[in-house]
Amino acid sequence: MRRDAEQFLEEWIQLKRRKPLIIRGARQVGKSTLVHNFAKEKRLDLFEINLELFPKITAFDSMNIDHILRDLEVLIQQQISPNTLIFIDEIQKHPIAITALRYFYEKKPEIPVIAAGSLLEVVLEDMEYSMPVGRIEYLYLGPMTFFEFLKALKEETLLDSCRFGNVSEISHDMFNRLVERYREYLFVGGMPEAVLTYTETKSGLAVERVHRSIIETYIEDFSKYKKRVNTIHLEMVFNYISTHIGQKIKYSNISQEYQSRELKKAFHLLIKAGVILPVYYSSCSGIPLKAGIDIRIVKPYFLDVGLMNYQNGLNWNDYRSLKLHDLFNIGVSSEQFAAQHLMYGRDQGRKPELYYWVREKKSSNAEVDFVVTIAGHIWPVEIKSGKSGTLKSLHQFLFQKKLKKAVRFNLDKASSVIVDTSVKNGVLMDQILFELQSFPIFLIEKIYDYLSA
Repeated sequence: MRRDAEQFLEEWIQLKRRKPLIIRGARQVGKSTLVHNFAKEKRLDLFEINLELFPKITAFDSMNIDHILRDLEVLIQQQISPNTLIFIDEIQKHPIAITALRYFYEKKPEIPVIAAGSLLEVVLEDMEYSMPVGRIEYLYLGPMTFFEFLKALKEETLLDSCRFGNVSEISHDMFNRLVERYREYLFVGGMPEAVLTYTETKSGLAVERVHRSIIETYIEDFSKYKKRVNTIHLEMVFNYISTHIGQKIKYSNISQEYQSRELKKAFHLLIKAGVILPVYYSSCSGIPLKAGIDIRIVKPYFLDVGLMNYQNGLNWNDYRSLKLHDLFNIGVSSEQFAAQHLMYGRDQGRKPELYYWVREKKSSNAEVDFVVTIAGHIWPVEIKSGKSGTLKSLHQFLFQKKLKKAVRFNLDKASSVIVDTSVKNGVLMDQILFELQSFPIFLIEKIYDYLSA
């Protein structure tokens, strides 16, 4: 979410004693571009060093901040001034540089320092050097959101119609236009290169080439993990997840040939790489939801809906000829769209988390797609691909947790209704009364604003 990320950087740069900032996120979500654009906007002198280009660098080995700065100036042939923003890219190539970041905070807090890198989550876990705990800050970056997609397409009028005070008054024509753009987003997704390509060419075929390149890059990365996990296991899990979005992970379903513990390693490594977004079960019995987590029960989503649909074999010629409701996997795409927006939709300084609720009983299963907390309240979130759909699982959840409010995202206009219905409780039927807030699914990134008002 570039908009929120830019706000995060704006607040960070204003601090007098700022900590070095590490931007974390999957490959090609736009970490470097974010820094470049920010430095340009703030008219800062960008001092950039890509450690991938300097495999034998020794500047950070001394842990002496004056020596580090001097050696970097010699290496880059650029002076560091009071208006300088230091950007250390591909920092995972030299992990000792991560440890050295503490000295920027302790000795030179007036110098803004940002670091980023690919596969950084794996490197941070395997750090042989001491982590500068409490002396660095994190920014978590995901794909571009639907609103950012609209902005890239210069759809300012559509963006204005999505403001909080206007959502219940969106005109019929405006609503249809937003649905069409939402449909495009499901194909293009939020990877910055794919969005840029689409804005420049309006060609879905060109977007497909971008998706293919990104997927191939991820698969090529598997060889970098081979000391930890068998690359065959990684590719097997990678391919399985993209076609089983939102389904509780069962390793025996992935392969009967390989042991579950090996496939589990591959699954969790892909989570660390940011390619898979895990949504964990929570009992949802109180706040925080994480207190009720069971990490053994998890349903995976892909990093991005555009990449997911590419992996599923959806091509542009088929896509543009189909109506939205005719898409075979529209329900899955809607869930994927919701998951990636909810995962990265709040407090980008904290590790993204998302939960769901499920009850598995013989002949009486129930599942709520997602559960979030807003302003001290637990909100069950249901995702529907069309305008209607049953809410039996939601009713069971509200009854069990004694909650009075729920939210649904679908392809209908915003509304709020009081629902008076009954739920099965053993052999009896019990009445429940609750408020159901409904919003168009393309507004889901504003859920925290809409429901906290």
